[in-house]
Amino acid sequence: MALIMPRPVKDPKSGIYYIRVRVPADLTASFGRKEVSKSLRTREPAEAKERFAIEYAAIQRRWAALRSKPEPLTLKQIVSLSGRVYQRLMATLDEEPGEPSIWEHVVRLNKQAASDERALEQWYGETVDELLFEEGIATDQTSRKRMITEIQRAWEQATEQLHKRSRGDFSPDPNANRFPEWASEKKPSKSASGPTLSDLFDRWKKDHLANGKTENTVKDFAQKLEVLKDYLGHEDVERISPREISEWTDYLRHEKGLAAKTVGAKYLAAVKSVFQLARSKFLIESDPTKDVTIKVPKKIKSRSSGFTEEEARRVLSAANKVFDQSPKMAHHNKLACRWVPWICAYTGARAGEITQLRKEDLTFINGIPQLTITPEAGSVKAGMYRDVPVHPHLQEIGLLDFIRSAKSGYLFHSGASTTAEAVKRSNNARDKIAVWVRDNVGITDERIRPNHAWRHRFKTLGRNADIAPEYLGAIQAHAGRTAGENYGEYPVETLYREICKLPRIVAQ
Repeated sequence: MALIMPRPVKDPKSGIYYIRVRVPADLTASFGRKEVSKSLRTREPAEAKERFAIEYAAIQRRWAALRSKPEPLTLKQIVSLSGRVYQRLMATLDEEPGEPSIWEHVVRLNKQAASDERALEQWYGETVDELLFEEGIATDQTSRKRMITEIQRAWEQATEQLHKRSRGDFSPDPNANRFPEWASEKKPSKSASGPTLSDLFDRWKKDHLANGKTENTVKDFAQKLEVLKDYLGHEDVERISPREISEWTDYLRHEKGLAAKTVGAKYLAAVKSVFQLARSKFLIESDPTKDVTIKVPKKIKSRSSGFTEEEARRVLSAANKVFDQSPKMAHHNKLACRWVPWICAYTGARAGEITQLRKEDLTFINGIPQLTITPEAGSVKAGMYRDVPVHPHLQEIGLLDFIRSAKSGYLFHSGASTTAEAVKRSNNARDKIAVWVRDNVGITDERIRPNHAWRHRFKTLGRNADIAPEYLGAIQAHAGRTAGENYGEYPVETLYREICKLPRIVAQ
């Protein structure tokens, strides 16, 4: 399950878009909240995206301010910032300043607040904090108090001018130019001296691809690292603690609703791989993920993970009739639904391994037909090829004739110019079969997986047929139980002898 990166969120009742961003873990105490939620004041998607970008950048500056070391501001900087209040107020009420009585009342309130420190804080404290956040400034209490005083003066000046406008006098304010242009006198913050998460990922990616591993894993890991960066609010590796990694996994489980297995086997595993590689290359001194673990609760099992005899027959019977009963389905998808379930039933292969079969993957050894499942065609777990003999029943129902008559290339999709694209199309074909099993065949039991159930069923039938475990493992590409089982080869004649022990499936 992929997490969605920050983007505008539409309120289901009002239709107005909002920005909702989680506060980084290291700032929740100082910020006082776990989430920032603010209306973008629009129902238009395009406009919401533009406003979101502006607000999100401002929020990032807030985080920078909270992490910065407080520094005093000069009077020039303070007056410049207070000018923002003046200018915004004047611009907002430029056309319609309101009634004179309103501004006369504001003048009285301003004078009352000027002599009361508590009232000044109540009136202008939030405005001061907003201005500081906008610029990513962390300042001391003395400078903040001076800002409150200057902003109160800016309010008085704006009030005086708006009072004039409310009486019809729109002449320029002779003192408007007293506010200097903003020019931060702070020294630029020193960048992190150590590596960033991006640096570690790039190093891992280089090593991963050099070892001939897939580009798909690179994309998957990149997404997982982005989720971690978003949670932390930074990517400075030296600032990442084991506790933060542990809290991140809790956040994924409890706030994002991901399963413990997903968090551990995908998100944490990806981050661990990147850090472990960095540690082995001496890019970092310690690995904050090393001792972080996820306890996966034992899954309650209330039925077999494989198809029952009745379910298998229903799927294979529907496969026989798919060309007659699925008029709106694309031709390649019909071919996949017609043949992939049958092949999986007699080979125990993963559906994705079969949807990437090509015409040239059918070969004959001493007259025995075999299908080669190879990473050259797409993605194969552990990157190991294997040859699987074709069961006699598959030959009888026309599988070999179908493959011989097919065009060169992939059997169940139109192929692609790159391996990554071919894998994507093979996976799409695999997923279409699962949807077809659920929606068209009617196998809706959520306790089984529509494609993977064949692997479980094959193992069960193989045991019933007295096929030795090492032969079942060789056919399905399961690792040997002992080191000895990984020695030598399993000739096609041997595997064909064993696979012929499987009983024929009767399907109409």
